[in-house]
Amino acid sequence: MTRYARLVVRRAGWVVLAWLALTVVMNVAVPQLEEIAGQDSSPMVPHDAPSIRAVASMNSAFSSGDAQSFIVVAMERTSGLTAADQRYAESLVTDLTTDEKDVTFVQDVRQPELRKALTSKDKQARYLLVGITGATGAPASLTQVAAVREIVDEKAPDGLTVEVTGPTATVVDLATETEHSVGRITIVTIVMIALILFLIYRSFAIPILILTVVGIGLGLGRAAVSFCGLHDLFAVSTFSGSFLTAIILGAGTDYAVFLVARYHEERRLGTEPTAAAAIAASRIGGVIAGSAVTVVLAALCMAIADLGFFNTTGPAIAVSIAVNLFVSLTLTPALLALAGQRGWAEPRESGGAAVWQRIAGLVAAHPVRMLTVSLVPLLLLAAVFPLANLSYDVREPLADDAESNRGYALLDRHFPVNEVLPDYVLVQADHDLRNTKDLALIEQASSSLARHEGVALVRSITRPGGEPITQASVAYQSGLIGDRLGKARGDIAEGADGAEQLAEGAGQLDDGAGQLADGAEQAVEGADSIATATTRLSRGMTQLLDGADAAVAGTRDLKVGAAALADGLTTAADQVQLAVDGLGLAYDALATKSLTCGLDPACSRARAGIKQIWEAERDQLLPGLREAARGARAIATGTGDLRTGLRQLRGGIAKARTGTQQLAEGQQVFADKLGDLSSGADQLAAGADRIRGGTEEVAASLPELEKGLAAAAQHLQATRDEVDDPASGGFYLPPTALTNPDFEAASRLFVSADGRTARIVVLGKTDAFGREASSRSAEVRDIVDHSFGGTRLANADVMVTGMASTNDDLRRYSQSDLELIAITALIAVFLVLLLLLRSLVAATALMATVVLSYVAAMGLSGLVWQYGLGIPLDWTVAAVAFVILVAVGADYNLLLTKRMHEEAPDGSARGIARATAATGGVITSAGVIFAASMMALMAGRVTTIGQVGFTIAVGLLLDTFVVRSLLVPALATLLGKWLWWPQKAPTEA
Repeated sequence: MTRYARLVVRRAGWVVLAWLALTVVMNVAVPQLEEIAGQDSSPMVPHDAPSIRAVASMNSAFSSGDAQSFIVVAMERTSGLTAADQRYAESLVTDLTTDEKDVTFVQDVRQPELRKALTSKDKQARYLLVGITGATGAPASLTQVAAVREIVDEKAPDGLTVEVTGPTATVVDLATETEHSVGRITIVTIVMIALILFLIYRSFAIPILILTVVGIGLGLGRAAVSFCGLHDLFAVSTFSGSFLTAIILGAGTDYAVFLVARYHEERRLGTEPTAAAAIAASRIGGVIAGSAVTVVLAALCMAIADLGFFNTTGPAIAVSIAVNLFVSLTLTPALLALAGQRGWAEPRESGGAAVWQRIAGLVAAHPVRMLTVSLVPLLLLAAVFPLANLSYDVREPLADDAESNRGYALLDRHFPVNEVLPDYVLVQADHDLRNTKDLALIEQASSSLARHEGVALVRSITRPGGEPITQASVAYQSGLIGDRLGKARGDIAEGADGAEQLAEGAGQLDDGAGQLADGAEQAVEGADSIATATTRLSRGMTQLLDGADAAVAGTRDLKVGAAALADGLTTAADQVQLAVDGLGLAYDALATKSLTCGLDPACSRARAGIKQIWEAERDQLLPGLREAARGARAIATGTGDLRTGLRQLRGGIAKARTGTQQLAEGQQVFADKLGDLSSGADQLAAGADRIRGGTEEVAASLPELEKGLAAAAQHLQATRDEVDDPASGGFYLPPTALTNPDFEAASRLFVSADGRTARIVVLGKTDAFGREASSRSAEVRDIVDHSFGGTRLANADVMVTGMASTNDDLRRYSQSDLELIAITALIAVFLVLLLLLRSLVAATALMATVVLSYVAAMGLSGLVWQYGLGIPLDWTVAAVAFVILVAVGADYNLLLTKRMHEEAPDGSARGIARATAATGGVITSAGVIFAASMMALMAGRVTTIGQVGFTIAVGLLLDTFVVRSLLVPALATLLGKWLWWPQKAPTEA
């Protein structure tokens, strides 16, 4: 160390030029840190986090391209969206889709059903989702969100408010605001450091010298980090740059102050400037190296964390501190030598030394009291730390006028809570879920989720609008059956007129049948008359027969009488022939053409009587008359034997004696009655015709009735078979509904194209970024898993994603990372202290005080921010503050303890007091400067960075004025020689 120090001061000019040249070359040859940070793609949470894996699965299942995250384009017109606004929204789909470099997915608002879902009920707002390749929190998403915003703003109609929002946009706004704050923070930090240095040294030379070293260290540190990021040695994020500036300025200033303080001490002892610079470098070089190594190791512990915020910030801090270590150990001594040779770095008298001597003397005289005075407030503040509620809300660090926050406010005015920030539950099965049994299970899970007290709305394939599908309810099923039966009833009602015609026709048929019966009775009466006439004819024929006998005696007039008789008999036969033909037609009509005569007893009897008369006339009367006529004609013509002719005449007259004379009268009566019968038959035919029409209408309605009843029966049977499964919970969606166009449209939103992945959208009642929502996301998954237990979906893979679940993953990873960082950092710092101090007791005591200082600082920060300002501490504060406070606190204690070992190797109180007084001024100055540089982080507009800076600043001040000044000296005084155990105290010669 001594050799290197002498070389540096002897070649001071070359050393300065070398560092200046290297700084220029590095900043010219290597891109700026912000440019490298913008190329990073590290996500806010790891790719293997459950919520991120779910996003990848959802993108794959629902064809969202290679989107790693989503942003929301929200638009509003308070007077109501116009046709121009509609055309603008549709044009965005085309314009954004053509930007293949940045955009991978855009919701097609041109589809009517999707446009309706994305439009508020008051018709004043609309939104659409846009998928980008940059993951949430990845610097690559900065350019992508900026590109989308440029496209969105380019064609927005006048009067339409358009905002790009969503978690990814919020993180981008946060990163952008952080990046913009770096310049402001840098300026404020340098000004504050310069003022403090001027107050301490009361000259311009030393502050300029220190700021020169710090400036070169900052330029080289940033370039070195950028170089590492350029060659993928580690990832660099936007947040790395913001913390890097403050830490480099603070740590670099501390190292320079340590060297200047020892240089001034040597100059007061009369050492010439060049030698004083070499001695300061050789004596303090080890302490600075030890301090820097503790910071480097502690920061490197962040590299093994899972979260991108830690594993991109930690290595950057480590590299920049390492660069500043070399700059401080070489450039600072060289500048001190050059300035000292010109008398620019001479020490000035200060009254601070006397103050620290009095404090040191007080601690040495009353160690227990000082230990109590310092320990009690630290413990009280530490007790507040467990009460702190760490926030994972990325919106809180931003101002309300940030574009993403304006977008959230816009959506909240028109849409249900968390409309664009829901939890997505993915159900992945090994088969197509689009069947009644699996849909019933999905509905059961959706119903269970909807009953959770923290859930406002659940949307799924079975309840696309947030309410269960009406067609799947028992009431609807009953109504469906009723509707189908009602339709059949309506069809029958339409045939009611036919039924009335049927009834009327039946009545007319009855009337006609009655008339037919009356006519038949009259026909019977006519038949009776015919019978009477036939009897008379028979008597006449008997008389004719007697006359024929007498004719034997009177043959002279026989020829004339026979001719007249033949003519009369022929005329009678012709008349009988007409009657026979008429009766035959009547009988044939009643026997073969009337379908109802057989049903009426009167008609039946009439038909039988007609038959009897018809057969008698046909078979007996008519043949007899014909035969008698032939006999008479034969007599008249004189042909044949007279005796034979008379015999034939007598036989024919005998056959025709059945009422020949009354036949005409009976025939007339019968004809009249048959007319009545014909009239009744006509009415019967008309009624029958109306019966046929009505019957046809009823017959036409009967198939509809049959069809409706069959459908109802089939539906009931299918419902029975499906709902009989207890797992269905009474839910049943008929197969016909699966092909319904509206259902198919909803299906595309909630079921993948292959049907194996279903998506359930859960809107919580509380802020999606809040702690309650984060806790609820885990409960959502448990509810679905429990709902599927023991069913055919018991082995389905259930995943949850969304802002709340991502925050839940963030919470779990941040807690595990903090534990990992804390353990490894404590071990690393402890080993460094143990190596430098070679005392187990001293290293342990210092580590305990450092941890106590950190916990107290977190408690004080919680009191100020959470309980004082009402702003919860951001989750990043705990880990970053731990690394810096433990490392830097160990630096200050190391500087003090090393001086204690020089002044009091035997553990004497006087030696400890001398070490405390000697280092009091320099450690206090270093602590105040570092605290000021961290407090400058509050100059930015990002609350998170301000909280980190404030916590580290108050921690450094506590460590400087309480721990280092009172607690450690009092504890060391009480421990005495045991402070250096297992080292042995030196023996006096």
